[in-house]
Amino acid sequence: MIDFKIKAVLNPKGKTSQEGESVYLCINRRTRQYVNLHLEKIPKKAWSGKPLKWVNSHYPYATSHNLVIAKEIHHLKEIIQDYYKRNEILTSEKLKKIYQVKHQGKRIKGVNGKIAPGASDTIVSYIDYSLAYGPVSKKASGTKKVYVTLKNLIDKYQGHSLMADIDEGLILGFVEFMRSDATEIKSDTTVAKYVDRLKVIYREYCDQYGIPFKKRIFDGLDVDSSKKPDKIIYVNDKQYESLLKLKFPKEERRLEITRDIFVLLCNTALYYNDLIAIESASGFDPNLIKVDPEYMVLQGERKKNGEEFWIPLNDTSKKIIKKYSSNDGETIFPRAVAISEQKFNQHLKVLAQKINFTDVLSNKVGRKTFGTWADRLGMEDKDIRMIFGHSPGSVLKKYYTERKMLETYKKILSFIQR
Repeated sequence: MIDFKIKAVLNPKGKTSQEGESVYLCINRRTRQYVNLHLEKIPKKAWSGKPLKWVNSHYPYATSHNLVIAKEIHHLKEIIQDYYKRNEILTSEKLKKIYQVKHQGKRIKGVNGKIAPGASDTIVSYIDYSLAYGPVSKKASGTKKVYVTLKNLIDKYQGHSLMADIDEGLILGFVEFMRSDATEIKSDTTVAKYVDRLKVIYREYCDQYGIPFKKRIFDGLDVDSSKKPDKIIYVNDKQYESLLKLKFPKEERRLEITRDIFVLLCNTALYYNDLIAIESASGFDPNLIKVDPEYMVLQGERKKNGEEFWIPLNDTSKKIIKKYSSNDGETIFPRAVAISEQKFNQHLKVLAQKINFTDVLSNKVGRKTFGTWADRLGMEDKDIRMIFGHSPGSVLKKYYTERKMLETYKKILSFIQR
């Protein structure tokens, strides 16, 4: 950690102006990292440079200038202290950027080239930005509607609130607002849903500007925004074997297809809609196919969050893929196989009866089955997240890309080969 010595200085860049001299904060003199406080320029003779009395008292705006300088130095020290507590590296350049974003409302361009709203812009405007250009824009239409509702709730609660205003008090107030008669929200489950979405927006904003994500803002709420189901429904080993042993007459061809596709979901952790959307042209990792045509890895993008998945296929999965895939269409499965999710789930209910599965057998059960197996077998969390298409965060994205290689393929396969 750099030993920062924040100091107020006058016109360090030596720019001449008839209006006077600008006041800056020096973060690192050697690397010339200065922050312009954008105060009214003062005559050179009005500057003393002494702590707390930087501007001489005979200057008309001395009191207000000195108060602002002291406050902004304090803001910089708060950022430094926050990084120090978390034992994270903070460079002069990064400190300057965080300060300018958080306390001066500076904006930067996103990956799409659009200017993202900054600290001095409203929360509503940032949600709009995310819906139009950010990660939320890649989500399914149903998920987008949740963010639109969140935006409307924030607008009704405190439409003028800025991104810089997001703190424990604002979140607690928002929770109480959602519970009040001012909304039609009837349960804490729904309250938790919108708190979670606001948390996603706040994290996106922090990632966009490279500022610390303060998880504590969303902790300690009297609402369980991370509640998990009491029971994880999955197919156990005995039920899985029963599925594989099922025999179908010709008139039950559709049930056979449904069984095979569901088994594929159990072995890949994919949602049904993500599976049938995989494109023929880009659905398999070409780098591994070049090494050996049998080194098959499914790749694509989840509809829900726009994140990529990378899934090595075991022998069971490859057998099903080869049985039903087609090179003629845009997707790997033809329309005769890729029926609607609703119809697919209806056929699963029939299969559930055949294997005495007493819970609701839906396509999501396949994903939970894979997760249960992977956890039981001790697969690395990072590999599970890569397969599931969970967001790795900006720091891990490069790491994920570098892991998509033959060594990783073989390691994952050693766990999932059934």
